Amino acid sequence: MPEQYLSILALISGLLLASFILSLGLERMRMPSLLAPLLIGVLFQMQFSSSWLAEAASGEAFHTMAQLGIIFLLFLVGLRLELHTLKGLTYHIALLSVLNLGFSTLLGLLVLGYYGYPLLLSAIVSTALATVAEATIAPVLDELGVIRTRVANLILGPGVIDDVAEVMLASLASLMVGYGAAPVSPSFMALGVIDLILLALLFSRFVLPLISRVEGGLRDPGLFLLMSSTALLFTFVSQFFGLGLLLGSLTAGLTFQVSLRPLGQEDRVLKPLAAMAYGLLGPLFFFEIGLGMSLSSLTGNIALTLLLLSANFFGKLLASLIVGRMAGLNYKAITVIGLGLSAKFSMGIIPVQILYSAGLIDQQLFTSFIAVSVATTMIIPFTLSYIITRWKNSIA
Repeated sequence: MPEQYLSILALISGLLLASFILSLGLERMRMPSLLAPLLIGVLFQMQFSSSWLAEAASGEAFHTMAQLGIIFLLFLVGLRLELHTLKGLTYHIALLSVLNLGFSTLLGLLVLGYYGYPLLLSAIVSTALATVAEATIAPVLDELGVIRTRVANLILGPGVIDDVAEVMLASLASLMVGYGAAPVSPSFMALGVIDLILLALLFSRFVLPLISRVEGGLRDPGLFLLMSSTALLFTFVSQFFGLGLLLGSLTAGLTFQVSLRPLGQEDRVLKPLAAMAYGLLGPLFFFEIGLGMSLSSLTGNIALTLLLLSANFFGKLLASLIVGRMAGLNYKAITVIGLGLSAKFSMGIIPVQILYSAGLIDQQLFTSFIAVSVATTMIIPFTLSYIITRWKNSIA
């Protein structure tokens, strides 16, 4: 039996057991259980970074399973999103996306300009820093039971839009240094959006209703197979056209929701999916996030890190305040939106990594960028969990 196979089995077994034990304590503090594997990942990379288990955790097989985890977590979020709320906030989501990127990028430009960095490089890094790690926040909002609220929609909506910005930034960075594959063109991405819309219409209007009529109600295994294939197909199309993982997974979940609601099949889908997403694959994704959070980066340039962190928070809170008041939200809800938008460790790190590898930005800036990502990834989920638990009635 291959040694790598045994290593992965041992790693996952230990991870799930440790997550279960730690989640018991987190539940008493009313924290989401998925924060347990994230903490374990941080502790693991501090204590076991050179062990044989670390080799398994950094391997392609484990990474693929972790990606399946976030696909099914986001698919579950799509099933639970409130469509009427999402449609009613379309204008506010678009405006928040523009203001979020605009304010945070502008403040970042001022900080990096003060340190003497060139304008174009500063613009790329600042915009990358302004993007949202919605894949980390969405499952937390789901576990806290607020995924159907306007607050959740205003956090996740801009995350979908800035995924496109992340791809464009990575393409621009690739062009600047001649790195990797050819950049994704806007027309190719637009074609991907059209394909996703057509695929959603095909499934919701024809495929799923036809299967329901022919079969007269699918059994649980068949329903789960159909749901899984739909989630993976939509995610494949989204990834193939450079649109990111989030858009495909959420679209698949929304498509299934539209088809299942008239049939009264939602509970049958949600229970097994939630068990798999939160009890098996989801913890692998959050463990991998913890593994990527190098605490040593926090000891870099403290002044630059704090200034970039402040620019990140202030820009997002300002955008949330403007749009939140327009939408009639109270200040508690606006605070939650601002914090939710502030989480990092998304695809935005890719263009910065490309520029750093090519020597176009120095170690000071790259380390500060990573430090901001690590700090927000550690702070935001726990802070959100705490304040949402206390303010749940005010923001629902």
